[in-house]
Amino acid sequence: METKNNKHIDLTYLKQLSNGSNEFISQMIAVFMAQTPEALINMDKYVNAKDWESLHRVAHKMKPSFSFMGIKELENVIGLIEEYSLNKVNVEELPVMISQVKNVCMNALDELEIEKKMFV
Repeated sequence: METKNNKHIDLTYLKQLSNGSNEFISQMIAVFMAQTPEALINMDKYVNAKDWESLHRVAHKMKPSFSFMGIKELENVIGLIEEYSLNKVNVEELPVMISQVKNVCMNALDELEIEKKMFV
């Protein structure tokens, strides 16, 4: 599922939070862009190692950033990854879910690369 204009991100909520501060928006985008690639690598690593506790921690940490960046299509998925890894249930579904998160995040990172120029 893609959002308006086939974009994965929607910065409406972030703009509301910023109270008009482009610096705040720029910083939040920079943090997302810096932390997300490593988080995606760690999700792969932890699911392959069946390290459910570490996978849960990474998913839990990523969850709010999806809300800030308006990546609505991943909010449920990351919640399920968090729940399944915490409770060690449906773990066979996790690789496909993580693949979906990775694909959407990579597209979102490309979109944010363009968007961030508007808040400098």
